[in-house]
This record gives sequence, C-alpha cells and structure tokens, in this order.
Amino acid sequence: MAVLPQIQEDKWKSLRYLLGGIFLVLVLIEKSMGFDPKAAGNLFPKQGFRNIGKTQEKTKFAEPSDPFSKETWEDDLNWEEEVLTQTFPDSESNKKTRTKLVDDSIPEITLPEDRFPGAGKRLQVDAGYLPVYFLKFYGTGKNSQSQLVKLTREFPGGDPIPFLFQELTKGPSAEEKGKGILSALSKKVRMEPNYRLENGILHISLSEDIHYGGSMEILKDRLDQISFTMVGNFGIKGVILYSNGERIRNLGSDGLTIPEVLAKSQRKVIIF
Repeated sequence: MAVLPQIQEDKWKSLRYLLGGIFLVLVLIEKSMGFDPKAAGNLFPKQGFRNIGKTQEKTKFAEPSDPFSKETWEDDLNWEEEVLTQTFPDSESNKKTRTKLVDDSIPEITLPEDRFPGAGKRLQVDAGYLPVYFLKFYGTGKNSQSQLVKLTREFPGGDPIPFLFQELTKGPSAEEKGKGILSALSKKVRMEPNYRLENGILHISLSEDIHYGGSMEILKDRLDQISFTMVGNFGIKGVILYSNGERIRNLGSDGLTIPEVLAKSQRKVIIF
C-alpha cells in the first residue's frame, strides 16, 4: 500500500511534462505567426489559434510599424514638398491668356495731351545769322557713319521757327553738297504755320512725309537735325512733334520710338 503515493506522484510529473510540452509547442506556433506575447495585453489573443490545423498558408500577422519611429521619417516626406513646389503648365490658364481682351468695336480714345495744342504767340526776332544742322558721312561701306554739321543761315528777321524748318527741308546749297553735306529731311516734309511755345517746349505739327524714307539711322539723324536746330535758341528747351493733329510717338514703318520730349543727344558736331 506504500507504493501508491509514488505512482500518483509519477503520474502528476508526467502530466506536468505533457502540459509543458503542449505550452511550448503553442508558444513556438505563435512565434512563427509573428505574435509577440510581450506586446500583447493577454497571453492568448483572440486571433491566436484560429489558423491551427489549417494547411493553407496565409499572410503572417505583424505589428504595425510606426512611421515616426525612424529618424529619417522627415526625409521620406520630402517628395511631397517637392511635388507641391513644382510648377506645371496649366492648359486652362493658357486658354485664358489667348482670349482676346481688346474689342475692336471700341473707338480709340486720344488723350488731351496727345492733341496738338494749337497756335500760340508767334516769335519776332531781329535779322541776323541762325545755326542749322545737316549731315556729313565719313568712311566707306559698312564703316560709314554720319556726323552732324553746323552751318549758318542769314535770317531776314521776323518769325524764326518756320524759317529754320524751311532751311532744313531746303537742304544744303550746291557748294555745301560738293563738300558731302546732306539732309535727312526731304523737301516734301512741311510744317504747319501754327505752332506753340509754352514753358520752353516747342509744339510743331508736320506732314505725314516725316515718316517716309530712310532707315532707322536716317530717322534718328532726322530727329537730331530738328532738335539741334531748334533747342537752345529763343528759350526752347525741347520739341514735341505732331502730325494730323496727333502726337507722334513712333516714327517710320519700323516704329522708331520717339522720346516724350526731343532734346539734344550726346553727339559730336562738326563746325564748317
């Protein structure tokens, strides 16, 4: 009868070994499925044993990774900033820019300062000699350049403005032409007899022929002839040109832009 306790104790040891083996097998199975007992609140989660006995392999469970746990997580988001900062052509905006904004049916409005101001008080000057400016070309071929030439004309007295402009369009004398002196202003250009000298600015109206003939350089010479002949005499500080009653802002077919007020440019002058 004394042997019974020993047999009973051996049975309990065998049972404990069996249970321990089963527990070990279960732990190994859970490890193989990615289950971490330390991170779980319970030792056996609800999903723990659902796949036991199934032959079809399924995706293992894994802990959700924290995107902010990496030190370089800010670098991983740089691409978003680059995409947002890139500029791409907008087809809609291109279509809008092509939309015609000017209505041809609206008549052009001329500002008051663009209109010829009309006649003013006429100048009266005693007889004497007045300077006029023409051109002379130096060099040959592509190296040829025009220079301003200062000449004098005998003035009988009276209004000097129409007289000076007429001398410019009349051009150099035969003797002066023999010396190579020319004029960029043709005889077709006419100045209206009415002009206005106000606050040192001479307003004169010319015929449309002022636009015709000559290259860009000739057009510049034409303006210099007018400005050098008028400015500096009789209190004239600048000249504004008009044609058909409207202000000339572009000259010639190429559209040479004219300054708001013509004045003497930085140019050498040859005195004959």
